[in-house]
Amino acid sequence: MDKKHTEKNSAPSVNLRLSQELKDTIQTEAAKKNLTVSKYLRELLENIYSGDYCKKEVVGEKVETFLFSQDFMQLIVWMYAKKADKKKTESKDELNRYISTLKKVEGYMPDNLVREFDKILQDIIKVRNDENKYLPPSYTFIDAYSEKEKFNFDLLQDFLLNDDALSRYVFLKTYKPKLSTLK
Repeated sequence: MDKKHTEKNSAPSVNLRLSQELKDTIQTEAAKKNLTVSKYLRELLENIYSGDYCKKEVVGEKVETFLFSQDFMQLIVWMYAKKADKKKTESKDELNRYISTLKKVEGYMPDNLVREFDKILQDIIKVRNDENKYLPPSYTFIDAYSEKEKFNFDLLQDFLLNDDALSRYVFLKTYKPKLSTLK
């Protein structure tokens, strides 16, 4: 007289016919993440339709495109050249191009580096607008008396030369906790 009670799931389900190879791959990936196949596929589909599935790759590509752009490379080379000669030798057009590049840094680098590049931006604007006829304008971001005004080249080098720094930055920029993982 025992009747089995089956609870009906009110959520719609989808049945798929998959090759054994694909099914095995899905099961392996779900097991790696310690999820059921159903939950693994549900999260995968949610990520695809929300636009988050390849977000990390897209953000990483945008960041790398900026970091390896001609404008950014020219800015970095110019910054290191200014260590040898702090005098203003650039035209207003060149300075305007550096200013434009510096304004784009936010969103492509960690906040601590953005603040460092802001020091250069302020210095370039000051030099560009300097109309002192008695002293030639020169840059102070190289060896300013105050650490608040001096650019930290070590911080830049650590970011650009560390293989994991870019990956960590892209991960942190794209990471958003999913509501389904908070349950």
